[in-house]
Amino acid sequence: MLMLPGRATRWISDDFPGFVEIEFDDVDGVTHRFEEKAAVVDSGSALRAGSSFPVDVDIACRPHARELRGGTVVDVVDLAPWGIGDAGATYSVARELLSWRSPALYSDLSVRARQAVALVTFARWREAVGLRVAELVTLEDHLWQWMTVDGPEAFRGWYESHQLTGLGPGRPFPDPVRDQVAALGLDEREVQDAVRALVDITYGGLFGGIESRWSLAELQTVGDFTARHGVPLAPAASFLDSLWIDGDWGRPDGDAVARWRAER
Repeated sequence: MLMLPGRATRWISDDFPGFVEIEFDDVDGVTHRFEEKAAVVDSGSALRAGSSFPVDVDIACRPHARELRGGTVVDVVDLAPWGIGDAGATYSVARELLSWRSPALYSDLSVRARQAVALVTFARWREAVGLRVAELVTLEDHLWQWMTVDGPEAFRGWYESHQLTGLGPGRPFPDPVRDQVAALGLDEREVQDAVRALVDITYGGLFGGIESRWSLAELQTVGDFTARHGVPLAPAASFLDSLWIDGDWGRPDGDAVARWRAER
């Protein structure tokens, strides 16, 4: 989980299981305060009525976007993992305040690492159902190549190098894919939706600012599809070489990418 440092400032109530006030400061110096169960932010029983406040605590958060303000890297986060604060509220915090601790969540990962999760899962699904058509194998290879694309010339050569990256609603698969999908009794529309989601984890954010929720939604689409065939998403813990807080897109090295690909 991504963690944001905060403070427990006072004991509020002995009502079970005990409530405290917690707070943190955003990048603009605004202090945000919440009433929360002591056990939510305290795994070591440091918070109780007789504690000497303030007590340092960590608050689990989930990234939304990354901004640059006057040379300072700012992450926009919510407090959804532990249900703290108002639903849908986001907060801008300095990147250097954020840290990571177990357990791993998909939202912790960079976009490239999320793409790796989807690619490993999709390849496992293809193997499970026996779909080994070349067009999908080469699409996976193309998306793996994005992990180490470096520089504008390499990007231009990579970007337009696979026919299935432009697969849209109403546009059929190439005949070899359609024929094998039909022969295996798979629903072509469902497979198309999964392939589009697989592509859009990367392609959906290539131009303009990236929102974390975009790639997470596409990853979930892939996972929901493969799970219907008994193949769950590959665990996030296997892809921690590239975290959102290390750079939203991530820049995994060749060794990390090789380890990820071996997960298939």
